[in-house]
Amino acid sequence: METRRTFTLAAIGTALAAASSVAGAALAFVLGPLRRRAPRESAFLDFGPASAFEALRAGTSGPEEVVVERTVEDGYMTRRVKERFAVVPDVQAASGLAALSMTCTHLGCGVSWNGARKAFLCPCHGGVYGPGGNVLAGPPPKPLTRLPLVVSGGRLQLDAAALDA
Repeated sequence: METRRTFTLAAIGTALAAASSVAGAALAFVLGPLRRRAPRESAFLDFGPASAFEALRAGTSGPEEVVVERTVEDGYMTRRVKERFAVVPDVQAASGLAALSMTCTHLGCGVSWNGARKAFLCPCHGGVYGPGGNVLAGPPPKPLTRLPLVVSGGRLQLDAAALDA
């Protein structure tokens, strides 16, 4: 009698332990979104003082590269990434400037401005983009991503929400 009772209690205890671990995981999955934290960072990425880009706005200099750091949330992971942009003149924008992503639209390689050729060049597969980001040659399927810039408090800024769209 003692052996059967001990076995039954051990079996019930094991079943309860297994059921509670599965129920705990399911509960964490269901309630996880309620615990999500709001982003701590500003919604705008700062490119520096707007006065530093006056020569570019006037058309007397070529595109200027700016590197910004931002926080990216991807599912369960949060990480800091650096992104490269080229600030170019844009007569249609209120600020007179726009930012081009310096990531090739073909396979995601980094492009660089070549002053001699007056073009953005991709070293991976020979993609060539014009000063406005339009495709001139090579395999890229579409132009470089163009994002509007705003001037706020004398600072040139990019709306980070436009990057995630």
